[in-house]
Amino acid sequence: MAIARNPIILKNNSEVGSPDAESDDLYLENCFQDTGDVETILDCTNPKCLVLGRTGSGKTALLRQVLRQTEHAVELSPETLWLNYVLNSNVLRFFEEAGVKLDIFYSLLWRHILTVELLKLRYEITNQNKQNEFLERLRGILTRNVARQRALKYLSDWGDQFWTETDYRTKEFTRKLETQLSAAVKVDAHYLNLGADGARKLTEEEKVDVRDRGMTVVNEVQIKDLHEVISLLSEDIFNDHQKNYFVLIDRLDEEWVDDSLRFKLIKSLIETLRTFQKVRPVKIIVALRTDLHYRVLKETDQAGFQEEKYRSLYLPIKWSRAQLVELLDKRVNFMFRRKYTQDGVHLRDITPQNQIDRRSSEDYILDRTFFRPREAIIYLNECIARSAGSSKITVGVLRQVEVSYSQQRLSSLGTEWKREYPNLERSAKLLDHRKTPFRIDEVSEEEAKAIALRVLEHPSQQVDPIYAWCQEYYLGGNVSKTEFLQELIAIFYHVGLVGIKPEPHLGRQWSFVDEPVLDRAQIKPQAQIDIHKTFWAALGASRIHKGPLEEKVEVG
Repeated sequence: MAIARNPIILKNNSEVGSPDAESDDLYLENCFQDTGDVETILDCTNPKCLVLGRTGSGKTALLRQVLRQTEHAVELSPETLWLNYVLNSNVLRFFEEAGVKLDIFYSLLWRHILTVELLKLRYEITNQNKQNEFLERLRGILTRNVARQRALKYLSDWGDQFWTETDYRTKEFTRKLETQLSAAVKVDAHYLNLGADGARKLTEEEKVDVRDRGMTVVNEVQIKDLHEVISLLSEDIFNDHQKNYFVLIDRLDEEWVDDSLRFKLIKSLIETLRTFQKVRPVKIIVALRTDLHYRVLKETDQAGFQEEKYRSLYLPIKWSRAQLVELLDKRVNFMFRRKYTQDGVHLRDITPQNQIDRRSSEDYILDRTFFRPREAIIYLNECIARSAGSSKITVGVLRQVEVSYSQQRLSSLGTEWKREYPNLERSAKLLDHRKTPFRIDEVSEEEAKAIALRVLEHPSQQVDPIYAWCQEYYLGGNVSKTEFLQELIAIFYHVGLVGIKPEPHLGRQWSFVDEPVLDRAQIKPQAQIDIHKTFWAALGASRIHKGPLEEKVEVG
């Protein structure tokens, strides 16, 4: 006789986990979905160490998995690094404004921080005694090696702080340079204390003198010593390739500061990653939001930095439909096993089996995401909440949830890109109640000017390309309607609001699947522009005709 199965009942406050990894430890530990990136990131012979992905794509979850699976790993956060001390230094701002290039210092600062963290990890340096034992051991190893004496001296000079917190080392390293720079120039201390404003008060002759003296100091920083230290790490300390060591850096996209110095620090960190590649059993792993990485390259564009040399370090986080469905399925199963029943309950057991707009319920949800776990989890959680007391999520619930979800995602998109495009949400009104797909030449002059005026009514101190183009078009008359709309649509494409079908014989392109950026020249007046389904409900957008929808977007 068959055993009766417990009925499935969706309960209030039930969830398939939290949208953010920081609050999702239970689900990440029990139903982590590996897309193949874990093996790659744990392989110290594989150069990929810069984890790139948009908000909610799973960067932090991947780093958490590294911490779970490895014995020798440490995570550094912006708070523990104390980078705000560097960024708020009036002395450094003074010399930056005077024209002194501090890139060498920023790179050396990262090398210093990472070197000390690795040594602490390797020798478990947690107090003064452990530190003394470590230095004595090194002296015994290096007494006959003349080339390593410089490295030993460097470590001895800084040895009294190895066991302290990371923030102390950052401040001490920075203060040393501040002292050397201040002593080298013949400038009143009052100007130095004013930071960048003080440098602006100097005459051109004084600026040249400050620049020359400052560059001399920077170029004499212990670069040779640190180079020897890296060689020491590679050849004498981390020479057991059976033991791997990891330093993880995450959350650099959080609001610790937002200016050009921040971008220079991050660019220097990316450059430093290559330096540590020669230390084989060691891997420095950095997680960075795709849009922040784009801004770093854009804001620090200068001669000598060839981005293509660093692409081998990139590990872009991408998800396929099948992987996201499996992720949701695992979470549904774990939710029921943990709280209600040991029976195997799966995603298909709680979602409608009949198709919606010729899509399965899973595809219907994923069509309204950028193929990121966070969005899929948010959508499914809301569906479960609205189905409390029922055994299944209905088609009606899926459609109801879409309205609030769409509004939430549009607001989140504006927040995600607020630094780059403060007026994104205002300008997105261009898409209100628009049929999709549409062409630029279908947008009237009146509609274009209404959007430009809407943006211009909210001036901001923040630099905004959208505001600048609205000024050029509406006030300056320097660009045509077509040029203005091409630029606006290029921005919409970049953030994911729209997809572009450039030519009739080409497929649609989406920034989260294909090229992240399109030049406005690639967006011709006749190109088809599709509003992403995530935002249909919030914008009141609708498809021009019924029938088969656009080709299914796939990733991976």
